[in-house]
Amino acid sequence: MRGFMNILVDAMGGDNAPEAIVVGCIEAIKASEGFKITLFGDESVIRQILVKYKCNNNRIDIVHCSEKINSDDVPTFAVKNKKDSSMIKALNMQSQGFGDAVISAGNSGALLAGSLLITGRIDGVIRPALGALVPSGNKFTLLIDAGLNSNLRAESYVQFAKFGSEYMKIVSKCEDPVIGLLNIGTEDNKGSVDTKEANILLKNSKMNYYGNIEGNSIVEGIVDVVVTDGFTGNVCLKLIEGTSSYIFGKMKAAFRIDILHKLAAMIMKSDLKKFKDNLNPDIMGGAPILGVNGLIIKSHGNSKIRTIKNVVLKTVSLLENDIVGNIKKAIIEPVL
Repeated sequence: MRGFMNILVDAMGGDNAPEAIVVGCIEAIKASEGFKITLFGDESVIRQILVKYKCNNNRIDIVHCSEKINSDDVPTFAVKNKKDSSMIKALNMQSQGFGDAVISAGNSGALLAGSLLITGRIDGVIRPALGALVPSGNKFTLLIDAGLNSNLRAESYVQFAKFGSEYMKIVSKCEDPVIGLLNIGTEDNKGSVDTKEANILLKNSKMNYYGNIEGNSIVEGIVDVVVTDGFTGNVCLKLIEGTSSYIFGKMKAAFRIDILHKLAAMIMKSDLKKFKDNLNPDIMGGAPILGVNGLIIKSHGNSKIRTIKNVVLKTVSLLENDIVGNIKKAIIEPVL
């Protein structure tokens, strides 16, 4: 169990910033003890929001920033030239030991670039990866990498499996998470040269490796961690999100056809809510950048109050369970 934690939050990042970010942090503070939050952004604006919501909590601090990174800023340029932006200032303070984790709903590319250039990789890590939870069967599966690395060596797939395994032990309470390697077929002779080699390395590892899986198995609940490259993972993630929106749109239209359909919707309301919650990023939001030398969480750009509250509470849980320390130990262990 860690001591009193300091969560550094980019208050200016995201479509609904800064109000949704600040209020989400207020709600998280109300919901749990044992941590404080430092908000980075325009101090006068943040204080106005705190006054508006009658918050005078000594567990919330503010660090004034004169700049912010916009959604259309070029990532590496922004990291190098917007030193006083809310995102970069938070990352720098974390790297200097003044905070335990960074949360941002801002420019994804800038956060990823900043995590590499400022926070740096854990010793032994070839490449960090972005992990995203997706609904799968009656549970959630971690898709990793979900958008950071387009091309991988075989060894990186194995490291991603280690990242994902340690993460799911905490988030889903899996004692021995099952790992699957996303491929174009389940046979050992399928895939690229690197995925074939990764398949062999994973088979011979100490991890609970299921084997190659195809795209349809991502949502079947067969495995706890799906390992892939960032290009493929991001396409899969967006496809799942888009398909979910399409299905709910069609269902909503169908339930409005007539009174019988409306009655059917009322009968199914509870089950439909559970189904929708499983697909709702406001509940399971927050994608960690795993493999960097600190805990950094990317919340989606359209994060709302509830999203930020849940992301903060998830971050606290990850810190309490020392996710970064666990990954460091896992990386040191031999693959075979």
